[in-house]
Amino acid sequence: MAEEKDEIDLFLDSRVKTEKELLQEKCEKTYNAASNQTRREIMRTVCFLGKRKEELLKETGLDEAALKFHAEVLINADFLYKDEDGVYRLTELGLKVLPKL
Repeated sequence: MAEEKDEIDLFLDSRVKTEKELLQEKCEKTYNAASNQTRREIMRTVCFLGKRKEELLKETGLDEAALKFHAEVLINADFLYKDEDGVYRLTELGLKVLPKL
């Protein structure tokens, strides 16, 4: 059963975040995404040409649930995106980080 939101939850949900808070959140997302070995492996596997889900599953040895979880973290951190053909590709940021992986 879902918990009901109280006045504090409603206030926190409606509050506009400062520029500093937004930047801190972005930094945390970026660090979280890049600090995980599995996510770095996904980025190296996608590389410059991109990979389909089936290729990533085979080459990384991950199951579908794990791949989906890690891919979403990378997408939310702006390292990865999925194009209209279903191919995972590195973003501009992902391409900049790739040589350091």
